[in-house]
Amino acid sequence: MDAAHNLNERFERAEANKQLVIDFYRHVFDALDPSAVKDFVLEDYHQHCRHMPQGRVGLEAFVARVAGGRPPLPVQPEMANPPAFLIAEGDMVAIGGGLPQPDPDRPGEFYDYFIVDTYRVRDGRLAEHWSSINKIAPPKHG
Repeated sequence: MDAAHNLNERFERAEANKQLVIDFYRHVFDALDPSAVKDFVLEDYHQHCRHMPQGRVGLEAFVARVAGGRPPLPVQPEMANPPAFLIAEGDMVAIGGGLPQPDPDRPGEFYDYFIVDTYRVRDGRLAEHWSSINKIAPPKHG
């Protein structure tokens, strides 16, 4: 295999892995469709976050709880909350961006959280997940 072919293969795999993550968000979280989880996530899906349940079944239950019994929304061509960045290297994909969250100190108001989710892809599906969620702090000028 020559270097150009190998580089092209790596690029194509990275692009496919990024598209998998985008489609996962559109079909599962944007549409709030627990039945779509199986199309993107392996059965032995491993969560590395304490606030999320383990396995594909756990993720399906989480999405169902968030959906609150409502039927899934139509899948849109673009993510509802486009990422600030989406990068892939090898079998890893990282996606990050701001996500408005209800402010517990100010009912009816929201503030941005900056979320970075990282996934490991195996056999064309998501196998592992790490999450980092941080409240965005505005810069202070002295």
